[in-house]
Amino acid sequence: MSHLDRPTIDLASQARSICERPSWGQIIDLSTEGVPAEERFSFWRDSVLRRMEPTRTSDDGRPFRARLRRVLGAGTEVVEHASDSIAAIRTASRCKQDGCDDISIDLMVNCQRASLEHGSGERRIRAGDLWIVDYARPVRVVRSRHRAAALILSRSRVEDVLGSDLTALPALRPSSSGIWALVQSQVKMILDEAHNLSGHQRILAMSGAADMALAALQSECRGKVDGERLADGFHRAAHLFIERECSDPHLTPDSVVLSLGCSRASLYRVFLRHGESISAAIWEARLSRALLLLGSSSNRHLSIAEIAFRSGFVEQTSFSRMFKRRFSVTPRDAREHRALHAPREDHRSSSQGQAKIENVVRTTSGLRQR
Repeated sequence: MSHLDRPTIDLASQARSICERPSWGQIIDLSTEGVPAEERFSFWRDSVLRRMEPTRTSDDGRPFRARLRRVLGAGTEVVEHASDSIAAIRTASRCKQDGCDDISIDLMVNCQRASLEHGSGERRIRAGDLWIVDYARPVRVVRSRHRAAALILSRSRVEDVLGSDLTALPALRPSSSGIWALVQSQVKMILDEAHNLSGHQRILAMSGAADMALAALQSECRGKVDGERLADGFHRAAHLFIERECSDPHLTPDSVVLSLGCSRASLYRVFLRHGESISAAIWEARLSRALLLLGSSSNRHLSIAEIAFRSGFVEQTSFSRMFKRRFSVTPRDAREHRALHAPREDHRSSSQGQAKIENVVRTTSGLRQR
């Protein structure tokens, strides 16, 4: 099943009423499925796309297909759009007419050909690229069959961090590394797990993504970040980075600081507010990864030394000592215990899914399992 053929929970006839009565934490799923073939594109143009005026770029005789997911938060929204080839324009007159002036951080998940005109000249967009859209200004996009995601922030929230002059935003070229990579990962996790989260959890997840995005924008525009003002975002981003990179034995607090683009003193103070240290968070992440590897049936062929190495430990002796101090059992005893109490094969996928859901909420709410 392609990403355009996934089932939807909202009938086409309900699109307007759903969009007109949103609530924080709500998911809105819309699709062309169930709409008569000859009416699909007009339905998408008139009832779904709120900011852009779309036109079809090809007519191969097949009915137009598209789907949209919106996850709503306070001053924040996460959106996923997938459709057949399409062009869309936002004119200066439309900008004045609808008054929509949000700032969108867009991610192309997959697409063969795409281009963007926004600000200065035309830009080619490839899968994995990030770009910034200021909906107070005209924009034109052309996309072949695609899947794209976006984190949309209210203008007031961005101005509160960057000031009132946002003219430089469309010219930014966010990288695919550092804190921007964490923003990408968080947006995709929210979209993938939205239906498995409660409304409150969705709001927490979007708040964390927004804080990280604002920190990234401040770093891009000003060359430095106010770690104190965006403390929660940096705390969440640091934990995400540590959990992703903890298998690297060379990961240090300075590596985390360099990746996030803030000052060392600011990040240390952020962790201190949560009663933590960066070094302790790194070791905790490594030990948690080791525990996960020890409990996985697919890793039974690995020696304890290999698991230690894959978890970021250089010496097995120090790994075993720290592991026992943290979990009160040796790595070998932990492996044997988890093997005896391992879930049956038919429950494994649901257990993994639940773990992923818990990770989304934990990392975005600033909580750590101890």
